[in-house]
Amino acid sequence: MNDTFYELLVKKIKPDTNAIMLSAVNIIAIVFFLVLSIYIQFAIILSVGLGFVFYYFVYPKISVEYEYSLLNADLTIDAIYNKTKRKNLLNIDIKTLETAFPASSPKMNGKRNVKKIDCSTGDLNTSYSLFLPQNGENILLLITPDDKMLDMLKRIAPRAFM
Repeated sequence: MNDTFYELLVKKIKPDTNAIMLSAVNIIAIVFFLVLSIYIQFAIILSVGLGFVFYYFVYPKISVEYEYSLLNADLTIDAIYNKTKRKNLLNIDIKTLETAFPASSPKMNGKRNVKKIDCSTGDLNTSYSLFLPQNGENILLLITPDDKMLDMLKRIAPRAFM
């Protein structure tokens, strides 16, 4: 049997302003609730509850990694949040791929009425756009493959990379 299997883990590049904004929001919230808790005792319970909600829902979404698993012609993309939680985002058949081009290409401008799914690092110079139909709608998938995965994708769907 001639199975091809390849896994790739890429980390989403988060801007520095994101960390600064998050720290500023945390500091303002702590100061606000400490000052408010002096006058209203219920504010302590509210601040602790909001802190747990923020920690549970917002912080895990800050650090995101994507895992691409290519098995024969099936590409599975998982999102790993904060290196603890995994969520399966997509399962696609590469043989149904219509076109593939670099994300910095001018071809990207013509794809406006499609559902965009960004599973890339955020760097358009190294990312690729995969245009494929799925469940009756057109999807534009942004991924950041390395050279080995790109060669494998080209072997599976050579017409899409022309």
